[in-house]
Amino acid sequence: MVRIDVALVPQEIEARNLNGITAIVIDVLRASTTIACAISNGCDEVIPTISVEEAVEISRAYARGDYLLCGERRGEKVEGFDLGNSPLEYTEDRVAGKKIIMTTTNGTGAIRAVKAADDVIVGSCWNLSAACERAVSLGKDILIVCAGEGRRFALEDAVCAGMMCERIASMVEADESDGCIAARRLYTVFRDNIEAALAGSEHARYLARIGFGDDVAAAAQVDRVSVVPVLHGGHIVRRAE
Repeated sequence: MVRIDVALVPQEIEARNLNGITAIVIDVLRASTTIACAISNGCDEVIPTISVEEAVEISRAYARGDYLLCGERRGEKVEGFDLGNSPLEYTEDRVAGKKIIMTTTNGTGAIRAVKAADDVIVGSCWNLSAACERAVSLGKDILIVCAGEGRRFALEDAVCAGMMCERIASMVEADESDGCIAARRLYTVFRDNIEAALAGSEHARYLARIGFGDDVAAAAQVDRVSVVPVLHGGHIVRRAE
């Protein structure tokens, strides 16, 4: 039996023992969606960083033509960076063959926070089935981590987590935590309209106000790609088939 747990806010994973755990990190709006897009479109790897300063420092180790500095603060592209955090920017002609050095307000920090887990998968609506199938195949307890918004509950991440819980529970005998049960019940409210769940969230409304409404609609697409971004040696790479 596999235990499925959901951390609905980032604080739940602080000081948690992650030995024997497969972690799936979700930041639907927008880091995990953007990472799935970048990996799908052929980037070499994504290097998640905590701060703008760390991202810039890491970039100094590479030739300028080999990497893109990417990320946001308050939803907007960091001044002087190549790309922000919109998945629509990460086209194949822009990212193929590049290292993506990324810092975001919530998502990259959440990924770094679970690096001690046995396995770390970056999940989203975009790669939901592939992420769930990979997690189940590893045969370990599964912890789904919602990146949240400013260390607070984020509706869009919880709905995606609930969808993942339901999918995983359909594949394997599961022991579900209270967080998993809550996320699944929330997902049932929006089962027939995931885009409405995302669009109605506080962060989606903010993104729409600053001109990124198209990102919200894009992020609601389920199983758009089949890639499984995984953390390996501190870098996010495409899982080998």
